[in-house]
Amino acid sequence: MTGLAAGVLTRTDIHNIRHYVQYKYGDLPSERRAEIVADAMQRVVQRQLPDFPAAYKRQISTELLRSIATGKQMPIQEKHIFEACLSLSFEDEPELLAVLQVWTERCLGVKLERDVFRGIVDEAKHIISNPLLNMEAWDAVIGAAAARAENSGLLAEVIELTHTHTMNTGLRGKSRQFLMMAVLLVAAILSYYASYSLPFFDSEAKQPMKPISVEIKAKQPEIKQLQDGLPKELRYIEVDQTKLVQFLRKKSSLLAEEPYLSAILSAAKANNIHPLLLFAITGQEQAFVPKTSKNARDIANNPFNVFHSWQEFNTTIADSARIACKTINRISADRPANNDAFVWLNMEYAEDPNWSNGVSSIMDTMVRQIMIE
Repeated sequence: MTGLAAGVLTRTDIHNIRHYVQYKYGDLPSERRAEIVADAMQRVVQRQLPDFPAAYKRQISTELLRSIATGKQMPIQEKHIFEACLSLSFEDEPELLAVLQVWTERCLGVKLERDVFRGIVDEAKHIISNPLLNMEAWDAVIGAAAARAENSGLLAEVIELTHTHTMNTGLRGKSRQFLMMAVLLVAAILSYYASYSLPFFDSEAKQPMKPISVEIKAKQPEIKQLQDGLPKELRYIEVDQTKLVQFLRKKSSLLAEEPYLSAILSAAKANNIHPLLLFAITGQEQAFVPKTSKNARDIANNPFNVFHSWQEFNTTIADSARIACKTINRISADRPANNDAFVWLNMEYAEDPNWSNGVSSIMDTMVRQIMIE
């Protein structure tokens, strides 16, 4: 049985593409470079999609880049491809289901009967339509592989495959343990389902095997409160707006003006984040957006460079501030208590390993001049 790849489009891939385009086409306008990067990323993704007709490949790759790589700022993996493919109409074009089955079998290194795979797809769609299950569509695939492996004596390999999958997706500690248990539970559920609806076949005689009754007693999941990832000193506090404006004006910052100032302060309060942390990020990312900058008005719409950069994602300051806050809270949610909050943010927020030092230093300076002096 083969294992899962680290990813279809990883953060390293994206970084390398951006670096190459910047090096090769540095003299082109930023908008044109962004188009070249997007086209290169789409080609990388399309090469690893199921062998659908070109129009479907474009549809799926565009959605993956929009919702996963850009929207969620996550690497694209096999599980994302599988879920995106579920939007296709298999009832109207059954040949698409066969293509997806071939791709899925290649990813997992297992063979599945057509009826079994159709049951997997149905289960995956059920998972997608029921978010309270707290599962992913790909869990149905891995669960089915586990059920198959259990009947062929390869369950240990599936567990190892799942372990690799959780490591590659960045899950830590209890999250990995939970997914491992979830996979085994899904395997049991699918085994139970298959024994009554989709009979297993003897590999030699090609005859349906006798259904095996499996009794599953569902255990109510233990509900635990998530810990507050950001430390107290980075949580919301009122700041002296007069001193803040004075500080920003010394930097010739466009963010000292409206609607930028109020939008950032409002987002900080709504998301319980220290306002100076947000401004410090704009200082690290865009030097507080000096008015003398040629594209100051455009940069000020996204001075946090959410979704990679202000060139690729130009929105409103209210929108980018909201997204920056959500991103900070999401990344910080599982921060271990003994890890520096800035360094922890750096691991996902920015590719520059010195980003955390810059943001921390800028915020210390702002705290001294605005909150203390």
